[in-house]
Amino acid sequence: MTVSGKRTLLIVNPGGGDAADAGRRACRTLETGGDRVDFHLPEDPAEISDLIRSLGPASDRIVLGGGDGTFSHSAEALLDAGRPFGILPLGTANDLARTFAIPHEPERAARVVLRGGLRRIDLGIVNGRPFFNVASLGFSVKVANYHTGERKKRLKLLSYPLSWLDAQRDMKPFEARITWNGDTKKTKSTMIAVGNGVHYGGGLTIADDAAIDDGWLDVYYVKPLGPWGMLKLLPYLKFGALKRRQDVRTLRAAAVRVETTPTQEINVDGDVIAETPADFSVLPKALEVFVPATK
Repeated sequence: MTVSGKRTLLIVNPGGGDAADAGRRACRTLETGGDRVDFHLPEDPAEISDLIRSLGPASDRIVLGGGDGTFSHSAEALLDAGRPFGILPLGTANDLARTFAIPHEPERAARVVLRGGLRRIDLGIVNGRPFFNVASLGFSVKVANYHTGERKKRLKLLSYPLSWLDAQRDMKPFEARITWNGDTKKTKSTMIAVGNGVHYGGGLTIADDAAIDDGWLDVYYVKPLGPWGMLKLLPYLKFGALKRRQDVRTLRAAAVRVETTPTQEINVDGDVIAETPADFSVLPKALEVFVPATK
């Protein structure tokens, strides 16, 4: 059980329409619980990492409000600050919060920080950049490119099925070379995913036995599928049951290298910010995260 009365740095990404209100509600809950809260709502989300680095080390804990992209972009700064990290889920997918069963209501999420426990988790690394959940290429990048702008803002999670339909229509297979544990596999693929965490893409599951603190990367690659093949794959992706599919291969490793022809962009925790060739690894037990208390 954590002890209240801590110096808490609360930073909220202002990108969401209700972000300021959610931040104030979380702040009031933390202060009611006895915390001394330093609350920041920066005008520019790019300032978040600088705030974490400059103010985090003097705080007892850091609470960050935003979506999966906010957390992923802040991962390196959180590592530098070296303080326990609380999640205020304000995004569309909220896959990191889903991994820990953190509630979406600001007051309840703040109470996890006040009354919950701490869990030390791994971070994935892609080309030197840390991430929490999953990095993927191919079809998922197409989905991410469609899941933007007014559609994402208006439909939120309901935007994903429409984005899947659009991505299915213009997906092209690519050549891939995957290397792990001294083995190499050459294949044609429409999608490759490398998971450090459990959930991604608004509730999909990388593997039914994946864990964010097991020291492993869970990897799958999808062979070229026929018309609407990715849509037929969706139920298996939802429940992490890809091992049952003959057109999908899965593996588990501590480090993986992916090379492709042509070069493929990489969707990292919901944002397309890297490309192949890509080296993936695990940073074990890298961060402490506040999670709901075990009953």
